[in-house]
Amino acid sequence: MLPLSYIFSQIHLESYGHILPYSFWKLGMQILEKVKLAYDIPIVTDVHEANQCEAVGKVADIIQIPAFLCRQTDLLIAAAKTGKIINIKKGQFCAPSVMVNSAEKVRLAGNPNVMVCERGTMFGYNDLIVDPRNLEWMREANCPIVADITHSLQQPAGKKLEGGGVASGGLRELIPCIARTAVAVGVDGIFMEVHDDPLQAPVDGPTQWPLRHFEELLKELMEIARVTKGKQQFKIDLTPYRDQDS
Repeated sequence: MLPLSYIFSQIHLESYGHILPYSFWKLGMQILEKVKLAYDIPIVTDVHEANQCEAVGKVADIIQIPAFLCRQTDLLIAAAKTGKIINIKKGQFCAPSVMVNSAEKVRLAGNPNVMVCERGTMFGYNDLIVDPRNLEWMREANCPIVADITHSLQQPAGKKLEGGGVASGGLRELIPCIARTAVAVGVDGIFMEVHDDPLQAPVDGPTQWPLRHFEELLKELMEIARVTKGKQQFKIDLTPYRDQDS
């Protein structure tokens, strides 16, 4: 067991493009509650509508605002009023400065427990890039910074399916690279999707990290975290340099 704080994440209902009955949503919450009680672990999950927040807040320890909804004032306020920690994912279409406003909406609703999450920036139609500068600039939100390592490496609608349709592709092999970068910059937490059989994962398979390599990668990231000075602002001296300065 590694000396890390661990939070289990599961999306109980992803509403983009789907019309699903309330009973399905309710079942998802019941499953999450069983996982939380059985394993005695904190839970983070998404909300997509303001009227979901109260019920989700009774189960989840952290309520997550999806990237596409990061500017929705009514959703942010409803989530904030639960009193739970609110994790706001930065929209793939947003500048990092947007997260300052989103975090402030949560605080103005009376909840100081907020953090913001980088999950990549759109680069063309079917690709995301990870800009480490965002991890620095998002600190202006005055709250913890999380890096979503695996979603940041998605290639949205970049994979054609047999029989028609598309799904998200991804760059699994770059997960260690992005994780090392984020930890070196000094993030407060990382978000990762991990699977015991990534090739059979029903969702986000191309960016699932193999469970067999998870502990190995975490140990490396912990070593980086111990030595990095990423959270310390570098003092830049712009006065003329003289030999006697060395």
